[in-house]
Amino acid sequence: MLEVDRVTAGYGDILTVVEDVTLRVAAGEIVGLVGDSGCGKTTLARVITGLHRPRGGTVRVAGVDVHALRGRALRAHRRQVQMVFQDPFLTLSPRQTIRQAIAEPLQIHRIGDSRSRSARVDELLDLVGLDPTVGDRRPGQLSGGQQQRVAIARALALGPQLLICDEPVTALDVSVQAKVLNLLCDLRDRLEFGCLFITHDLAVVAQLADRIAVMSGGRIVEQGPTGQIINQPAHPYTQALLAVGIHDGHRLTGTIRPAHSTYSS
Repeated sequence: MLEVDRVTAGYGDILTVVEDVTLRVAAGEIVGLVGDSGCGKTTLARVITGLHRPRGGTVRVAGVDVHALRGRALRAHRRQVQMVFQDPFLTLSPRQTIRQAIAEPLQIHRIGDSRSRSARVDELLDLVGLDPTVGDRRPGQLSGGQQQRVAIARALALGPQLLICDEPVTALDVSVQAKVLNLLCDLRDRLEFGCLFITHDLAVVAQLADRIAVMSGGRIVEQGPTGQIINQPAHPYTQALLAVGIHDGHRLTGTIRPAHSTYSS
């Protein structure tokens, strides 16, 4: 589904943020991309979506070179890759109702008429576990967890093949995080999209991802099946993340349904 081959990217002629990164995400797979703030995770996400052009390497989604596309082909291809961001409230306009927000990508891409779009919104709200009556509210009337469910519904409106989640639970209360992560697992199983889940918290992806890629200083220092990374980390940076993230630090309140791969905790 997603093939990132030796991608290098930066800003200006001097600053290199991502260097020689190779990464794969298969259909129906969740891959966790883990690293500290500033290590290049979000820049890599921008390269994958086509918002930032790399200095070298290629990005292919469903076999198509993202950065070779132009015009209508690029517009059509953008339907295949969608993002869910850290703070859902900042991605939703306070002037729009939830129904308008979810329907907006359908209008932009001229999919259906008003009646079919309204039906699609109801379907998406139900898909993410919200009552269709929520569609008449505005973002400020919803909880953080509800707002993130709306953001996920909007990201899924166009039926993407790849979903990029950039720290999607960091802004949520700990008690809500597990519910949103379980929702992503359920949606992945039901819709079979690939998912790149970006986070600084190895404890989260340890319970969520099928595979994990660890990023430090703009490079992937280690990647492999979740069980291998959690139980037999080879790189000192991964070992440090495990020590902070799992043994001494943050744990979720609630149970996350296991990912496809299994490991002993």
